[in-house]
Amino acid sequence: MASATGKIWRFGAVAFDEGAASLHRDDDERVALDRSSAAILSALLAAQGEAIPKDRLLEIGWPGRVVHENSLAKAVGRLRKALGPEGENLKAIYGAGYCLAVTSEEVDAEHSRPQPQGRRFLLPLAGAALGAVAIVLFLTMPRQPDESSVETALVSSEPSNTLGRILWVDDNPQNNAIEKRAFEDRNIAVYAVETTEEALAMLSMYPHYDAVISDMGRNGEPLAGFKLLEEMRARGDETPFYLYTILTSEAQHTLLSEKGGQGAAETREGLYGFIYPLMEQKMAER
Repeated sequence: MASATGKIWRFGAVAFDEGAASLHRDDDERVALDRSSAAILSALLAAQGEAIPKDRLLEIGWPGRVVHENSLAKAVGRLRKALGPEGENLKAIYGAGYCLAVTSEEVDAEHSRPQPQGRRFLLPLAGAALGAVAIVLFLTMPRQPDESSVETALVSSEPSNTLGRILWVDDNPQNNAIEKRAFEDRNIAVYAVETTEEALAMLSMYPHYDAVISDMGRNGEPLAGFKLLEEMRARGDETPFYLYTILTSEAQHTLLSEKGGQGAAETREGLYGFIYPLMEQKMAER
C-alpha cells in the first residue's frame, strides 16, 4: 500500500513507508514504527547521510514537547532493532548528533519491495484459470471469525518491540490521550474500549493483557469500575487492575483491595508509578 504522502524510501534491504510509518525488510518482515521513531527516520533519510544534531531530532520526534535526551537514545535503539542488519548504519556522531550512513532513494509503491525471483508458471493461462476458480470458491465459502485469526491481526499491528499491553476502559478515551502517548512512547501498546461489556469481551478473546486500567464511573454507572473488577475476578481473571479516577479516598483503596484490585491513581504520575514497574518486572522475568 502506498503511503499517504506517496513518499517511500528504499535503502539497503529496507523500504520505509513514511505515510504508514512502517518498514518492510527483504526478509519479508513488516515492522510498524511509533510516531517519534518514524519522524526521526524520515529526517535522517532526508539528510542523505549528513548528521542531525540531537536537539533538532528531539524537536522532530517530539514536537511541542520537552523531553529528556534519553528519549532520543531509546528511539534510536528502537530504530536500530527495527532496521535489522541495516541498523548498524544508524550512527552516533560525537558532538554532531546522529546520521544514517546509507544511500537512499525515493521509489513508488510498486518498486518498494523486492521482486520475487525463482520458478515461473509454464502455463500462465491455466494458472490464471485456477486462480480465478480459487477466488470464487474463497468468496463463496462461509467463514466464521475465530479467536486465533483475530489475535494474529492484533499482534501484527503492534511494533515488533512492544513490551506489554494495556486494556483501558473509559467512556471518554480522549481524556487519556497524554497518558496513552506516554505509554506508547515506552513501547507499551494501549487498547481502548468504552464499556464493561467490551472490556470483558476483549479479555475473553485476548488473554494477553498485562494490566487493565478503568475509570470509576461511566455511562451513568458510578461503580462501573468495581463491577468490571468483580466480573473479572469471578471469571478467574487475575490481570492486574487499576482505577484511574479524578478523586481517590482511603475507603476506595480499601474496597478496591478487598475486591482484588491493585491500586487507584488520580494523577498521571501515580498511574505511571503503577504501570512502569509492572512492565519492568515483566521484562526482568523474560
